[in-house]
Amino acid sequence: MENLFKKKLQDLRHPLPPKTFRHALLGPVTWGQPQQDAQIPSPIMFSEGSEQKLVIEALERFTEEKGTISVDGGEIALRLKKVTSISELKAHLSLESQTQDLILNDKNSTTLKAIFVTEVVRPWSEFSSELKTGFVNELIACFPIKTAEFFERMMMAMKFTSDEILIYPIEEKGQDLSQEVMALAAYFKPEVIITLGAKASQKILNGNDRLSLIHGQFFQKEVEGVGSFQVVPLFHPTIIETNQNMKKTAWADMQKIMKHLKKLS
Repeated sequence: MENLFKKKLQDLRHPLPPKTFRHALLGPVTWGQPQQDAQIPSPIMFSEGSEQKLVIEALERFTEEKGTISVDGGEIALRLKKVTSISELKAHLSLESQTQDLILNDKNSTTLKAIFVTEVVRPWSEFSSELKTGFVNELIACFPIKTAEFFERMMMAMKFTSDEILIYPIEEKGQDLSQEVMALAAYFKPEVIITLGAKASQKILNGNDRLSLIHGQFFQKEVEGVGSFQVVPLFHPTIIETNQNMKKTAWADMQKIMKHLKKLS
């Protein structure tokens, strides 16, 4: 599929020259066209602002922003741009610089084991006055303070240390950050990506399955040019903390992840 997309772009960049006076006058209409025409490729230059040039630029800009293009029969996933330093990685992220520093502080690929993908991130101006000390600060960026403290206890129960996990939103101000999550995964190479809630799970898995049917299951996500990652959907902490039955379900799911990471014998 990707090769087909590339070929279409190539065809736009190098269209065939007019083969007859009718082609030159009317363009590539189909009526009255002979069944077989000799095709002699001959690249031409685009005039500034030409329709084809604008179409190509729009396609390239769209794919850079969206990361995938939906077509009949599937999606075309684009190759992620590889980065070699945390500063270069940050330059491609959308979060406020203070929030980036808070979330990515002291993270490295040698110790990081899991990326948790939550639904949204709070504005820096909203949560900066609530900051305390330690790992909970990273969680306050993404959850109300009570939920952040509850999620910190969840991480302790899963035997995670702060340098082993990173949390990142799937959305900010209505902008889809799926590709940024994948860029983080490409850089840090986590053993598992854990999605929190239905929105994050559907965005990362590119599906519409109900979370109640897929929670706690392992899914393999392929990322071209990077490799594959295990994705495990979990219920969102705001749902878990207020429902005792959900806590039991979530703990069973968390134990599966612990076993996968060899944190549970």
